[in-house]
Amino acid sequence: MSKREIASLACKVLGIFFIIQGTNVLSNILLYSMATPDPIANERPLNIIFSLFYIFVGVLLWFLSDKMSAIMVTGESNSNKGSGIEAGDIQRVAFSVLGLYFMGNSLPRLVTNLSTLSGSPNSITRIILGSVGGITEFIIGLGIFFGSQGLVNFLNILRTAGLKKENGSEDKE
Repeated sequence: MSKREIASLACKVLGIFFIIQGTNVLSNILLYSMATPDPIANERPLNIIFSLFYIFVGVLLWFLSDKMSAIMVTGESNSNKGSGIEAGDIQRVAFSVLGLYFMGNSLPRLVTNLSTLSGSPNSITRIILGSVGGITEFIIGLGIFFGSQGLVNFLNILRTAGLKKENGSEDKE
């Protein structure tokens, strides 16, 4: 795997991170705005724009990862057959690490929300609303961790979608 491919993969992983963080922030803002009156009504559009910006940057990082890797790593050809590690192996490890990060990032918030349970009816509502983002992040992290091979296969399908295979260059998998 060449340096350019590793840089492209790093941009894609960072793009996924931004998309999930933006989704988490957006869900918290929307759920909080439905559950409470309008004490911060003037700040809500700004917060929504901020979370949508996170998602937008993540999507840009994903789709422009090849161009960004060409800028990050200059003067190297894209083919490097000498290494024993394949791109799929590194992708699988990167997705697994990303899944572990999201699971580990969400657990402290979930434990904190559960520890504030006091028994009043409003505290249960606050715990549920405060835990939605953390639960979502934990489930997505769990899916990324256990589905890393499926994500790598999905990326390979997307990479070759619509391309005709030549007779002499079929992949042997």
